[in-house]
Amino acid sequence: MAGDKSAGAVLRAVLAEGTAPRSVIARVAGLSPATVTSQVRALAAAGLLTELPETAGPGGMGRPHSPLVLNVAGNVVIGLHIAADHCTVAVLDIAGTVRLSHRVPHLGLDPDVILASAAAEVRRLRGELTERVIGLGVAIGGWVDSSAGSVVEHGTLPWRNVAVRQYLSEQTGLPVTLDSHSRALVHAEQLFGHARSAAATVLLFAGNVIDVAFAVHGRVHYGPRSAAGAITRLVGGDAAESALAECTDRAMVAHARRAGLPVQRIPDLIALAGQDTTAQTLFAERARVLGRVVAVVIDLLDPDAVVIVDPALVRVPSVRAAYLDVVRRFSACERPEEVITGSSFFGRVLETAAGAVVLQRLFTDPLSVVSTAEPAATDARV
Repeated sequence: MAGDKSAGAVLRAVLAEGTAPRSVIARVAGLSPATVTSQVRALAAAGLLTELPETAGPGGMGRPHSPLVLNVAGNVVIGLHIAADHCTVAVLDIAGTVRLSHRVPHLGLDPDVILASAAAEVRRLRGELTERVIGLGVAIGGWVDSSAGSVVEHGTLPWRNVAVRQYLSEQTGLPVTLDSHSRALVHAEQLFGHARSAAATVLLFAGNVIDVAFAVHGRVHYGPRSAAGAITRLVGGDAAESALAECTDRAMVAHARRAGLPVQRIPDLIALAGQDTTAQTLFAERARVLGRVVAVVIDLLDPDAVVIVDPALVRVPSVRAAYLDVVRRFSACERPEEVITGSSFFGRVLETAAGAVVLQRLFTDPLSVVSTAEPAATDARV
């Protein structure tokens, strides 16, 4: 509906500006003053916008105005990221700020076991919140069918056609949105990060799952089967598939242990790489393999922003240089340093991915999304 799109445009404009009067919101959103006034009224009634006290114009001149801000104090989302060996449960406000986060180790790899444990933690956390919970966002690697709300296959976890949305909706009572963590991170970069003004964005995620997501003309691409982003057969057939498998975090730790390094998890290896040349070499070799993938995707899409979600990019010496060198050699991009960047959310990537699953819907069609949200806990007790 046109009204829904206008409401989303207004909310995104307030997010981008931080604090702004209606005249600025109208210019940024590309809407008429009358449309902005009606949508601001609806968004304020929905509890998403707050109007600050009237202030004078610049330099004390001109008509007074009442700046608008997001109501970050009254609205939150819960995010659930499902990784290979643990879940991350987080609370974010609607400006994308992570309020709290903690891990829940897997007690087994069966989806029922993992989802039951995650649902229990979400229910516990929900009971402690006084703000309105807009919804539960779930992010996971692999092939995710967002429309069906299911994980088609994961690659590391032995999951096939798991109805995640239905299960968590029934167990938590919250509206649930599911997406792949890579697509969710592109949405997050567009809303809160480096790609706010990019027309075309590519994101490479390097973890226990290696995958890609991309947006063209500002729209994240899903494909008719929500299968866009699989890259295991992108370059060189079976040999490339094997090479990419050797780039996962789990494989990297196994390589390090065989080399005699005392590590248990990828953060241990990254910390060690600050001074250990063997660990540095492992990460540089991974960057050279994944850099070939980035080079192909750059030539295919010619993006103006490439985001590499690899913590070693900023924490391990020589890794960024390895990515840039390979892209420069194997793509038409002559100055990759002007295109390639790290994640805007290092240190909170998993939490942000999960929260962005809901937040991208909120900033697209806010009035529809809040119509399904639960009331704040304080309201429920009145």
